[in-house]
Amino acid sequence: MSRTQFGVVVLVLATTGSAAAATWNLERTGERASGRAAYHASVVDTFPHARHEKLSCLACHATGTGHGRLTFEPPRGCAACHHREPESARCATCHRANEYGAPRPATVTVTVDDRQPRSRPVEFLHSLHLTRTCVECHTTPVTLAPAAAKAQCQDCHNEHHAARRGCASCHAGAEPRAAHTLEVAHQRCDACHAKATITQLTPARGLCGACHTEQVKDHHVEKECSACHFLADPAAYRSKLVTPTTR
Repeated sequence: MSRTQFGVVVLVLATTGSAAAATWNLERTGERASGRAAYHASVVDTFPHARHEKLSCLACHATGTGHGRLTFEPPRGCAACHHREPESARCATCHRANEYGAPRPATVTVTVDDRQPRSRPVEFLHSLHLTRTCVECHTTPVTLAPAAAKAQCQDCHNEHHAARRGCASCHAGAEPRAAHTLEVAHQRCDACHAKATITQLTPARGLCGACHTEQVKDHHVEKECSACHFLADPAAYRSKLVTPTTR
C-alpha cells in the first residue's frame, strides 16, 4: 500500500469514527431527554407556578448538583414567605374550609382561686369561630401558632359568668351532680366556691343546664328555669347563691 493510499484509509476511518461517535452522542442525548420527559410526565406537579411568576426560579430551586431541587423543606420553607406577615395573610388562598371540619384536640389549664391548676382536654371547632378572622388567633410569624393566651382560650372566653352562657357547651364531660347533691345545690354556693366568683354568677338557664342537661334542650326553651321552679327571675334569685351576711 502506498503512502497516499494509507493516508486515505486513515482519513476514512477517522471520519467514520467521528460520525459514529456523533451518532452515539446524539442517541445518548436523545435517551436522556426522553428519560427526563418521561420522568416529568410521571410526576404530578400540584404546585401553582403561575401564582409565583414574580419570583425567579433560583428563589426556590438549586442549580449545579441537585439541579432543580428545592432549596428548602416544605411546608416550612413555603411558610417563610407566606406566613411572614400574618396580619396581611390571605389564608383562604391556600387553605380550604374542609381542612378544618374535624375537632382539633387541645389542652387548657383551668385556674381557680385556692385550688391547684387543673389541665383538661377540650375540642376546638373552627366552625364555631367563623365570626373571627384567622389572624386574630394565629399571630406568630412563620409558624402562625396561636399566642399562649389564645391557645388557652382565655382572651375570648373570659366572660364565664355572663347570663345566658351555656356552661355545658364547653364544659362537657364533667358530672357536677356528683358533688352537688340536692341538699347543697341551688343555694349558698359560696360554702364551697370562692364568694368573689359566685357573686358574678346569674342563675339563668345556662347555669341550670350545667346539671340539667337534658331538661334544658327542649323544655320551655323561651323561659328561665327559676321563673317556675323558684318563682323568681334569675336576678332576684341571685342573692340565694351566697350566704346571707349577719349583722
